Amino acid sequence: MSKFLQVSLILKGILLSTILAILLSLIFGFLLSFTSLPESELSLNLIFAASIFVSAFITAHHAGIRGLYYGIAVGAGFVALALVLSAVLWTNTPSWLDVGEKTILSLVSGGVGGIIGVLIPKS
Repeated sequence: MSKFLQVSLILKGILLSTILAILLSLIFGFLLSFTSLPESELSLNLIFAASIFVSAFITAHHAGIRGLYYGIAVGAGFVALALVLSAVLWTNTPSWLDVGEKTILSLVSGGVGGIIGVLIPKS
């Protein structure tokens, strides 16, 4: 009997989403520096959602089953990691509204990415 979820795949997905978020943040930072692009909360949420979506897609695609569960697990793990890092690195605490917004955004983008990742056939 196989395990319900492979923890190693979920941890790899969380690591991948962290790396993608850092890379997208660096690209966005360069765009802010060299263009007249305005900084907004929408663009930060887009970075957050895109990194989770892609990593949940890849994680669920590798798993082949239970895409929704893998996607939500990657999204929840990324939010937990972001909360721990923000508690360690910054003295001010984020508002509950911001935490709730990021949590819902990550769970939805992770779930959708996981479902689509399972639906795409392996070649």
